[in-house]
Amino acid sequence: MAEDSLIVIANAIKTAFIDHPSSGLGTTWDQITKSDEESIHLAKAVLIALRKAGYSISKVEDENTPRS
Repeated sequence: MAEDSLIVIANAIKTAFIDHPSSGLGTTWDQITKSDEESIHLAKAVLIALRKAGYSISKVEDENTPRS
């Protein structure tokens, strides 16, 4: 479970740091990305900080998933 959380957070970090070429205001930026290693490092830091603060992450079951 922790590994799943790490992957989700790392992917969110990686995509959050992408500057899209057009900001929609007529200006353009160079595209910037974080490496997988940087994203994973930041995700681990987030998980550790949450754990130290007394939080835990749990997966929410999808309402549409058939129950057995």
